[in-house]
Amino acid sequence: MNINDIIDEVVKIRLELPDDPANPIDFDLSPVKPYIGDEEIKLIIIGQDPTIRNKQRRKYINTTLNLDKNGALKTYVENICRELDISVQNVYATNIFKYFYSIPPADTPNVLIKHKTQNIELLRKEIECYKDSPIITLGEPVLRLLTNEGEKVRNYWNFQERGYKYLSPDNNILRRYIFPFPHQPSMRKLLYNSNFKDYIKYMKDLL
Repeated sequence: MNINDIIDEVVKIRLELPDDPANPIDFDLSPVKPYIGDEEIKLIIIGQDPTIRNKQRRKYINTTLNLDKNGALKTYVENICRELDISVQNVYATNIFKYFYSIPPADTPNVLIKHKTQNIELLRKEIECYKDSPIITLGEPVLRLLTNEGEKVRNYWNFQERGYKYLSPDNNILRRYIFPFPHQPSMRKLLYNSNFKDYIKYMKDLL
């Protein structure tokens, strides 16, 4: 699928979804397009949605994870890529939900559960052409949407010295190899900061 096809599908999905008064979809803002690097795609990064809490800043978000401009998220992705011996130009980044809600949907997780089926079906189609690329998920809500409510990112990152882990295709609804990563702000936590390079080395050794 090309970007225009993806956005057309998002617009269609958005119209068909049952709206929820607890957190209506924001139809005033356009869907956010995936980021596609200019070189061979070697890594897929999946986020949740673009709805940041600052409403005034939302209109400036045009590309997933703001990878079209310099900032904290791009620096985080660049750091991951550097450890994997690739660059941001080798990345395909997308969100499960590519449109905005009225408030950050982490505040109303039931809305995402109601709306996930169509959006995940689109996600499957858009990453189908990158079958050999491993997937990184950003944040616990994404991990849970692709697995189950009990999942925690920390359990994959040597929490309580229990080692590093990944999700095999049998253990997630995308049926792909997935490596759960924390949100960028969580890198301030000792667990993630101290294990960052070793987790990526573990990832590299498996690929």
